[in-house]
Amino acid sequence: MEHEKYFGQIAALATELYNLPPLQDPGSGLVRLQKLARLRRMLDAAEAVTLSDSVELVAQVVAENSCADPKTETEQQRRERISANYYGVDPASEQIIRSNFVAEAAVALRESEEKVRGKLFIADGLRHLCTGTLDALAAGEITTKAAGDIVKQAQDLGAADIRRMEHVLLPMAKTASDAAVSQRARRMHDRLNPVSAQERHEAAKESRALTHWSEADGMAALKLRAPAADIISMVNTVKYFARHDVDPGDSRTQGQREADIFRDALLDGWPATGGTPLKTRVALTIPAVETLADPKRALADLEGYGPIPVGTALALAKDAPSMLRVLTDPWTGAAIDVGRQKYRPSQALKDLLRVREVHCCFPGCRRTAETSEIDHVEDWAKGGHTDRSNTKLLCKRHQMLKHALGWQSIYRPDGSVSWRTPHGLVCLELPGSVEVVQNFDHVHDRTPVREVGLNDRVRRVLGWADPPDRIAS
Repeated sequence: MEHEKYFGQIAALATELYNLPPLQDPGSGLVRLQKLARLRRMLDAAEAVTLSDSVELVAQVVAENSCADPKTETEQQRRERISANYYGVDPASEQIIRSNFVAEAAVALRESEEKVRGKLFIADGLRHLCTGTLDALAAGEITTKAAGDIVKQAQDLGAADIRRMEHVLLPMAKTASDAAVSQRARRMHDRLNPVSAQERHEAAKESRALTHWSEADGMAALKLRAPAADIISMVNTVKYFARHDVDPGDSRTQGQREADIFRDALLDGWPATGGTPLKTRVALTIPAVETLADPKRALADLEGYGPIPVGTALALAKDAPSMLRVLTDPWTGAAIDVGRQKYRPSQALKDLLRVREVHCCFPGCRRTAETSEIDHVEDWAKGGHTDRSNTKLLCKRHQMLKHALGWQSIYRPDGSVSWRTPHGLVCLELPGSVEVVQNFDHVHDRTPVREVGLNDRVRRVLGWADPPDRIAS
């Protein structure tokens, strides 16, 4: 019956859409869009059920394995047990089971672990708390956003209050906007919640944090989560200074002035102060040949962000206290080696991995090289060497997954790593420095032959006096 409820309706609607004739008019197109939206909601409900049920099955399997006879323990299981003791984790704990499953599901869905963790949170809420909301979503009657908002507001309510919330919200959610459902769900939660608003606020203050993310064209965004009173005070202060004492010749917009004041306050110090004692630290990769070939279109790489105009990079680098020479593959962009004139081999290896990998090499992870550590592809205990062909960068958390929770990795000659999850999914991770994937050879330790055009300036730098217009490399 459950299979029919969650998958039979999907099959019926998909068949109906498949058998529809070609579009004849805009009206029929809008009706078809409604059906497609309903199908997508049904799929989201089926995905939620699959996520929630799968993690329970994993927990069941782990519990059964923990009861097995120790005498039948394999060598791989013995090593994982020792690694689990080293990392101080219990593979049978609910938290570790969920964390490991989220990493596997992220590979299956090709999404970030953070996004899958959020999906699993909503999935468990639909499966075990808001069953009426799950049924409405499975029928395609409400949106996935509305279902998620109901689940979020139901987390700390009793069963009777959850049923009351669904009784009020689900009928309106079938036609109302997502914003209206979200607002009403939050208001109902505040009225029904037995915990006082002050107690909830004190608990919420523990989640204060500063985060950022990359945006296009060399820009990024900053997000500060803090008590509302503090945020409003900061915003009002910045707006006040941006509105007053404005130079008549200042052509900046109000938004630009506010952004500049906020930036100056953090980096240069508030007016009449000596500025911040912290020094700006950035890591840049500037491609020499590209810069010489076409400096207007060349792109450098800013660690933690990605490509930025080479002119911006050169301006940042002009006062750099030190430089590190990096040899890169000209066709893929992958880092091959680093200069060693001033560094011990171990330091050179660290430098190479930092510019070659850019970030943690676990599938989907983007923790920076600075927050990751050197990890052996073939374990040191099994004879693996500490060299560039047997080392990768992994953050602490994903080192634990690899060594203690059944993940396997195979190093390939071109620098990529083939990962196998505990339940058999396989995916390939490329070094973060690789830019041209089409020319990255996953089988042989080389890159394919390719014709490349070079201008006279680059030829002179490379020492080729009179080469042909196009060369093969």
